[in-house]
Amino acid sequence: PSGDGGNVFEYLEVREITDEEIKRMDRIYQGVDFGWYPDQFAFLRTYYDAAREKIYLLDELYVNKWSNQQTASWILEKGYGEYEIICDSAEPKSVNDYRDAGLYAKGAVKGPGSVEYGFKWLQSRTLVIDPRRTPYAHQEIVNYEYARDKDGNVISGYPDANDHAIAALLYAYEPYFNRRGTSA
Repeated sequence: PSGDGGNVFEYLEVREITDEEIKRMDRIYQGVDFGWYPDQFAFLRTYYDAAREKIYLLDELYVNKWSNQQTASWILEKGYGEYEIICDSAEPKSVNDYRDAGLYAKGAVKGPGSVEYGFKWLQSRTLVIDPRRTPYAHQEIVNYEYARDKDGNVISGYPDANDHAIAALLYAYEPYFNRRGTSA
């Protein structure tokens, strides 16, 4: 990141997240951005501390050319099947593949302005990232910057590139920011 105000996410806490911390976490949120190639598939497992408005990134799967069965098997093998997974609803067949595999999966509810509202919701929280646990999400988030015009001025809106883990994060928390009229 250039450090000149172009960073989308400013409230970051980059540090080790210990196993002891994770054992006490009870509000688990999971999201999936389906991809194949060249776009990556991204799964994120996270924890939300609503009292402190902190989101902890706990684990990820960030791969190319894995089938829905392979990614579902990985999620189940890790023991992550007990919590809901909110997925990109642009792929209803993939969401159904996850359900058929025994995962509690549902498609995100997208609507007008939901991406912008979701980004603003995430931007107002601290993201706690352990680069060892979620290296790809860490890389995406710290390097994600607003686009600029030819004169170097920040352009309104969020770039739609190098954002697969970010999309998975948005899907995971979609129930929070899509509750119209509340700030969760």
